[in-house]
Amino acid sequence: MTKIQASQIEYVDAIIIGGGIAGISIAEFLARHSRLSIKVLESASQLGTFASGKLEGWFHTGALYSGHDDAQTFINCVNSLEDAINLYSSYFTEQCNIALTETKPNFFTPAVIPKLNGWFNDRPVYLIHPGTNSPEISLSGLKSDSVQMEIQRNRVLGRLETAYGQQHNWYQNGNCLAPIYAQVEAYEGLNCSLRHSTETIDNLCSQFDNSYGLEKSNYEIIRTLDSSMNTSAIIKDLVASALSQGVTFETGVVIDKLLIDRYGPIQIKSILCRTQQGFPKRLKAKLFIFAVGKGFEPFLSDLQVRAKLKRSRSAMVVAQPALTDTNFVRMSTKKKFHFNHFVHTCEIEEEKCVYSMLADSSYTNDDLINQGDEDEVDIEPILESAERYFGKDQLYSRNLFSYECVKTEFISQEEQKRRYSYWIESNPQSNYLCVLPGKFSFFPTVAFQVYQRIKTLINFDESVPKSTFTPDIKVIEEANQLVADSYPMKIITEARNW
Repeated sequence: MTKIQASQIEYVDAIIIGGGIAGISIAEFLARHSRLSIKVLESASQLGTFASGKLEGWFHTGALYSGHDDAQTFINCVNSLEDAINLYSSYFTEQCNIALTETKPNFFTPAVIPKLNGWFNDRPVYLIHPGTNSPEISLSGLKSDSVQMEIQRNRVLGRLETAYGQQHNWYQNGNCLAPIYAQVEAYEGLNCSLRHSTETIDNLCSQFDNSYGLEKSNYEIIRTLDSSMNTSAIIKDLVASALSQGVTFETGVVIDKLLIDRYGPIQIKSILCRTQQGFPKRLKAKLFIFAVGKGFEPFLSDLQVRAKLKRSRSAMVVAQPALTDTNFVRMSTKKKFHFNHFVHTCEIEEEKCVYSMLADSSYTNDDLINQGDEDEVDIEPILESAERYFGKDQLYSRNLFSYECVKTEFISQEEQKRRYSYWIESNPQSNYLCVLPGKFSFFPTVAFQVYQRIKTLINFDESVPKSTFTPDIKVIEEANQLVADSYPMKIITEARNW
């Protein structure tokens, strides 16, 4: 006798494919501002498992991109900070701990506010910008390198001062308002009020220079608004808010096929998938939102997506306990000298654990991945830099672990130019929308901009959100079960049982 397996049919107003930071933040914001029924699908057994859980936890406000030729990514970071303050700080009052502070009479700039359960760490990130007598210039001897370094230095000082120094008042007419592109590019002078160093930073720079046999060189040390952030806590709070507003999450889902009507503008009729238990399911909706990173490639041809995607693999190193209590980033015109150090704190079995995240700007492009190269990304440059800053004895006395993080980005028509900005594509005559977040830090802007785009695709009544986030204990417990711990925390926890 033939076994008959029924296929469940389910309908909601909006289906979001992807349970990383992009899909979760879109679901939460849409639920907060509408009465639409929303379902989020994730292929992994928990939300935030892939890139969103493996990143180093760097909250970008633009420092890393302030020296780029094009200021657009810098402005995207600045705009996302504005959206975080306007759209999240007043709702997640205990969690989104970034707000405007009065630095002089009637003049306000953003700052991280110390809070026990805050998303952002109030310890600043110090940006180390080398001078013309730095190792990268001294060892090169090329005049062009020195000129390029000076050009980058001027951009960094000027743009950061314009955005976060004493030139732009973020509080205007009762609202938080970030500077615009033209303001940032019209910086005048280099009298940057953000210059600030510490004894720890000075010692680290001296030790780095000495490792090359050089006297301490000149550095521009800038106290930035960047910080380390608790990515797992952010995702869990967003999921808890979404759950409290009726969003459903389903993990372990495998999508088999998109049923598409190709007569005229492409319309998705249904998604055929299998549940975590292997049961077939047919999902229908008014709108389908693809917020997928790692698994986006299979949908490209069906959805006729125009952007070219690029997967890149970055190396990460975890050091536990932490190597220092200071967050710092070395920005250089030479990739070899890039280095990032971030301090994170977590609780494992009610015990406080402090660890360092080490990384640089190196990455392996998707051409190697597509050829089946499964070799690990090279962590040696990170270890070499760490040895120079901290010394071998201090570095190798820690518990050290390495892993790779695969991120999906889109690239412009200039084949070799990486794009760090978020990307949203939709056809007003179709019933789907595609999103790539670019960076975790862009989640406030991505959620808001996708919401604005959704309003042009389907009709729905907007609702006035609750003033503050007040979930009950059951919702918090459900969110904690749905969301994966950050990958470094998983590594440290598992290492205790080795």
